[in-house]
Amino acid sequence: MLDHVFSPCNIGTMTVPNRLIVPAMVMNLCTDDGILTERFIKYHEEKAKGGWGMIITEDYMVSEHAKGYEFIPGLYNDKQIEGNKRLTDIIHQYDSKIVCQIYHPGRQSKHAVNGNVQPIAPSAIKDPFCLDLPREMTREEIHEVVRDFGSTARRVKESGFDGVEIHAAHGYLISSFLSPFTNKRTDEYGGCFENRTRILKEIIEAVRENVGKDFPVIVRISSNEFLLGGRTEADSYELVSYLEELGVDAIHVSNGMYASPVEKQIIAPMYTKHALNADVAGTIKQLVSIPVIVTNRINSPKMAEAILKLGKADFVGMGRGSLADPYLPKKAKEGKFENIRYCIGCLQGCEAGLLTGNAATCLVNPRVAREYENPMNKTANPKNVMIIGGGPAGLIAAETAALVGHHVKVYEAQETLGGQFRSAAYPLGKGELSTFVSSLAKSLSDLNVPVYTGTAVTEEMIETEKPDAIIIATGAKPLHLNIPGIDGANVMYAEDVLLGKTDVNDGPIVVCGGGEVGGETAHYLTQTNHDITLIEMQNDILNDMMPLTRSCLVDYIHETGIKVITGAKVSEITDNAVIYTDKDGNKVSVPAATVVSAFGYKAYNPLEEAAKKHCAEVYTIGGAIKAGNALTAVREGYEAALKL
Repeated sequence: MLDHVFSPCNIGTMTVPNRLIVPAMVMNLCTDDGILTERFIKYHEEKAKGGWGMIITEDYMVSEHAKGYEFIPGLYNDKQIEGNKRLTDIIHQYDSKIVCQIYHPGRQSKHAVNGNVQPIAPSAIKDPFCLDLPREMTREEIHEVVRDFGSTARRVKESGFDGVEIHAAHGYLISSFLSPFTNKRTDEYGGCFENRTRILKEIIEAVRENVGKDFPVIVRISSNEFLLGGRTEADSYELVSYLEELGVDAIHVSNGMYASPVEKQIIAPMYTKHALNADVAGTIKQLVSIPVIVTNRINSPKMAEAILKLGKADFVGMGRGSLADPYLPKKAKEGKFENIRYCIGCLQGCEAGLLTGNAATCLVNPRVAREYENPMNKTANPKNVMIIGGGPAGLIAAETAALVGHHVKVYEAQETLGGQFRSAAYPLGKGELSTFVSSLAKSLSDLNVPVYTGTAVTEEMIETEKPDAIIIATGAKPLHLNIPGIDGANVMYAEDVLLGKTDVNDGPIVVCGGGEVGGETAHYLTQTNHDITLIEMQNDILNDMMPLTRSCLVDYIHETGIKVITGAKVSEITDNAVIYTDKDGNKVSVPAATVVSAFGYKAYNPLEEAAKKHCAEVYTIGGAIKAGNALTAVREGYEAALKL
């Protein structure tokens, strides 16, 4: 079925066993001086076990102060070679090839993570995300960076990598020289195409001088920056032909830079269309005779097969897909598509963690970047484990406990699994969230874990079952505030609206609560209703969302004409209005035929006390402790199962 995906293909002298690629992704797993850790190595080994054709490691800095994140790897001195030799030796135990990406962040860095050194760039233009004003580079500094790329490439080869990727995409230093958006120089490194590409030409030549003509060299580019005055697809068509003339072995097609619109970002949120770079990659493939890699927002192996079959690319990169499921290739080859844990594009683990300086993780795969902690060996003392609650936290706890050999039963009071994650998939652009629950259900079925839906656990059941351990994952319930009129016939919960349990009539609708649930519900209702007001007590809306996805939803809310009122505390609900108190203490009435309650959630945990009376080992996780996001709940489910 996947004949194209699982056929070998060459990049220069390297034969890659299949067409599924792990592109470079910042994980922040190394020491602050670029030395590899066991955590970093085990993270990559898991992907090699999973059957990826080629793994491209993240952003290796080419000099001590070429760092965009605090804990990324480096190969700028010989002391760093030893750890990388160990990495490549381990990966080569499997069929995967491993390529090292080398880069300089340029203006997309901060002095705080880079040895208190001011960022450098072709021109002194501040990045709107990093906000550190860079210093314009001198010619000698440019020449020094070129030498750094060359010497780093030498160490890449000495470390046993199968190839090197020069990062000339995403707004980093080389990319910023290529783009008239960031390069305003008037010397031989700015202005016309030949000048703007000069640094990349010199870097390719320096790399070749250090690795030889037979060592595979890949160049990653942003095909379109989606910015006024930035590089376009037409610019990339000119560039790739030139890169082939310079003797590179493959072109890696990506998009964007930090300044690009959110939906066209380097790391695409769930609102971005799938395979957004496929068409431009297909045109590039017509222009060059060397292999083309395409990446961004491609999660499905069948989608990859179609892209390859259409001749749009020679290889398909699935960065976030490889985080969600390191074993995606292996499962696809075995035809186990229902078992694949697909990326849902939430960015809560892979991107939000990095924004706070932490290591990346994954909502749907809490084990990612934690592989070094536990080999998941079968326990010598299997226990009878009762899981109470069939939301993401309970299901991941059940799967993890079963994988290590415990005897698990899952009980869910509702007729359907998923908990709050069910309704979370209903807002516009979020349908992929349902794949998480469905893949967990399939996994539990394969593991022969009994799952009892429509079964509310009681103290008598616990006493009868006599489990050795209980994990309580009963989740959270919508807040029911003490507001006059809150129980009126015209008031309904957001979750019930999303799930279609109650119909919303025509007429003005007021959604009370401007967090993620309220904002998404208001946006969802615009499909059939056009008079919607969103009321929030804080000074802004969607403050509980991941910044990139928040930015998208804020734009959608304004585009659809939803009226937004902030700094407003709801004080009363009547048959035809919502009354709130504004910042100045004034009472204001907003017409409302229907009121949607989205005030938030509170922990729901009616069984912990009873469970502890009959079982010595009880763990309470997720929303049953504190209403919060699924990332935390899933992590707690994974951790609780490993404590058994």
